[in-house]
Amino acid sequence: MVTATIDGKKVTVPKGTLLIAAAFQAGADVPYFCHHPRLSPAGACRMCLVKVEKMAKLQTACTVPVSEGMIVDTASPEVKQAQQGILEFLLINHPLDCPICDRGGECPLQNMTFQYGPGVTRFIDEKRHFPKPVPISDYVLLDRERCIQCARCTRFTAEIAGDGELAIEGRGNSAFISPFTVDGFQSKFSGNTVELCPVGALLSRKSRFASRPWEFHSQEDSICSNCGVGCNIAVQTRNNALYRVMARENNDVNEEWTCDRGKFELYWATSETRQTQPLLRRASRMMPGTWLDAMSALLGGLQSAGGDVAGLIGTKNSNEESYLFQKLFRFGLGSNNVDHRMYRFPILPMQTSIADIGRAKRIVAIGFDPKEYLPVIWLWIYKAISKHSAQYTQVDSADAPEVQSAIDSGEGSIILTSDRIDDDTAASLAGRCASSGAKINVLLPDVNSWGAIAMGVLPDRLPALKSVSNGSRPALETLWGGPIPQNTGLSTDQIFDGILAGSVKSLYLVGVDPVKSYHDPAKAKAALEKVPFLAVQDMFLTESAKMADVFLPSCSFIEKEGHFTNVEGRVQQFKSALRPLGDSRPDWQILCELIARLGKPVGYFSPADVSQEILAALANSGEAGN
Repeated sequence: MVTATIDGKKVTVPKGTLLIAAAFQAGADVPYFCHHPRLSPAGACRMCLVKVEKMAKLQTACTVPVSEGMIVDTASPEVKQAQQGILEFLLINHPLDCPICDRGGECPLQNMTFQYGPGVTRFIDEKRHFPKPVPISDYVLLDRERCIQCARCTRFTAEIAGDGELAIEGRGNSAFISPFTVDGFQSKFSGNTVELCPVGALLSRKSRFASRPWEFHSQEDSICSNCGVGCNIAVQTRNNALYRVMARENNDVNEEWTCDRGKFELYWATSETRQTQPLLRRASRMMPGTWLDAMSALLGGLQSAGGDVAGLIGTKNSNEESYLFQKLFRFGLGSNNVDHRMYRFPILPMQTSIADIGRAKRIVAIGFDPKEYLPVIWLWIYKAISKHSAQYTQVDSADAPEVQSAIDSGEGSIILTSDRIDDDTAASLAGRCASSGAKINVLLPDVNSWGAIAMGVLPDRLPALKSVSNGSRPALETLWGGPIPQNTGLSTDQIFDGILAGSVKSLYLVGVDPVKSYHDPAKAKAALEKVPFLAVQDMFLTESAKMADVFLPSCSFIEKEGHFTNVEGRVQQFKSALRPLGDSRPDWQILCELIARLGKPVGYFSPADVSQEILAALANSGEAGN
């Protein structure tokens, strides 16, 4: 530890701490543009100049480490004059287009000019001009006139994303940011540069000119639903529409980054193509109906099948909805014929946390490319490579020699596989890893893949993966106030086989489109065409929904609240930011009403009430702490 005096206050910090971080700890106000705590020091903008005793010239606080006995002044007249000079220099060529700039209202350059800059400019000549804006990717536009060469974006692509796809082209007055190759900015993480850019030089093509920052009516904490990582995001809305998705810091999941799927591909949530009214099949045609008619038809169709009823739910529904879905079938309809799997995969929890991947010494990915599959996992892999000199290899097969070599390396080695690995291979890898101290992580693809498992959406497992036939069932029966069938139900494959054989007569789909996602689409389509009664609850009129007898419009995750359980088993809350579109309803409300219509007690008034029961159910099975 070292101690320094900053603006008269003594501060003790770890050796190697940068002066700017120590200044913040002392409560000093040091302006900056290029500095970022997750990026390497650059000293590019010169805005953070401070006076250090016994040093002849002003120093950049973002590049100088604190040393023992250092005495620093962050607000001397010399420092203030330098700050004014830097801002005057930056504004020589920066266009004064704040009224139309997307950054206007939340722009550090705008704010610092007001707080630290000179009152007037001495520059009267013509500013530089470039053609603009230039589309450099499917998601990002570049306004070269605004760029102040802080190098935040170039450092991000080189140090965090690992692709180095942006560079500073030209020198001096002619310098600007540019994609490194003629193919443009192809990074999976380009949207982060929009957030990092302090001056509106990099812009989102999705939200440009859509709204001013102060016009957002709401910003709510949420969880990205586009993959299994469960990145923390903030959704910004206006007039009941989604306008912008921003990263939210969580050092254990996504640090403060998102992939482009998460930042730019969540706008389906308020898509105009959503179905927002219940539909009933009348005379072979789907016709609009009321919720009362739709719920009555759904209940009648499910009850008419007796025990020959089955249900499938998607892996983007919340924990609360997955829990209610299996409760509806087990407690309300007396059937364990519930599942969420569209193909077989091993139910094997991750043996490390997501953050542990960033600390690994050796990583092998088997049969998949993490950057395509779960992009933010790649950022953790690259962190291990760049910060800890980890060895990383992608192989096609678990039999590859690199796999055994990594396992033999023991502690610090992590084997990553996708969910497409088979049970036997996963069990073999788990056994080999257990004997050496290496770890294996089976990465499930969707935001609540593991939540559906943990909530008991399986034909043979109750919540917390307890068997339907073991001693944990009576505790759940006591909690629910009624019996639960103890026979193993039908899996997804068996449900479709049963429909084709005539033994399953009613099917309820919630948030899942088997015609698109089942491993044998032709078989799924044949089954859905044959089943006597088909109900679909979804946001869109999917291929499966087009064959339904009853269609119920549900909400997006942005229009409701609840919890997702990510790939590592971490439970995270998301909050409602929008009103339900049209006549759509949250899935948990629909499922609660169905349970109540079956004459079963329902004491839920919000997802929080369902969560309390989930905790009680897990406590009865010894899993409440998970």
